[in-house]
Amino acid sequence: MKKIFLISLSLAIAFAQLTNEETEIVKKIAVQAHDVYAKTLRKAMKSKLEKEGAAKAIEYCYNNANFLTMTTSSKLSRKLKVKIKLKRISLKNRNPYNYPNMNDIKIIKAMEEKKPSSEELIIKDDKKAVHSYQALYVKKICLKCHGSNLGEDVKKALKKYYGNDKAVNYKEGDFRGAIVVTIDKKSLKKHIENKILNNE
Repeated sequence: MKKIFLISLSLAIAFAQLTNEETEIVKKIAVQAHDVYAKTLRKAMKSKLEKEGAAKAIEYCYNNANFLTMTTSSKLSRKLKVKIKLKRISLKNRNPYNYPNMNDIKIIKAMEEKKPSSEELIIKDDKKAVHSYQALYVKKICLKCHGSNLGEDVKKALKKYYGNDKAVNYKEGDFRGAIVVTIDKKSLKKHIENKILNNE
């Protein structure tokens, strides 16, 4: 069974607004959503890489990554009966949408420095939502599109689709960024109330 840890990164990550019950439910939802999202992306990219090569995988990512993220968010929201938003963030982003916003940047910088394991949860609670962060590390298969020894076709594809790409020259095991699972607090409270009514 996967071990889940909550860690402090010497910044404002607090549970002041969450009860113990809410915190446990957030952890369960975040872990399940993270796993489904990560597997969805890996499966799609691995299939393209193996069947058509890295250059075509980059084209596929450009055309479909944001759509996969939105559809997976919607599917998980229906399945888990709580409003969820998924995203990936990285300081060395390829997709412009994956650069951390002002609320995320302190956390991602702290994660990059401390290198939490990919099983650790970093949870930030704010007024309207709870945000759960899990680190992403570079795997061997990622080097085909993110490494330092890229083929000419891959370089051309990156130039065509991602003119401001910063996500290259990685080594296996390098810190890549994080998956963020954002849970709307109104829907979380409704989710908990329904569980209580149904004695779940």
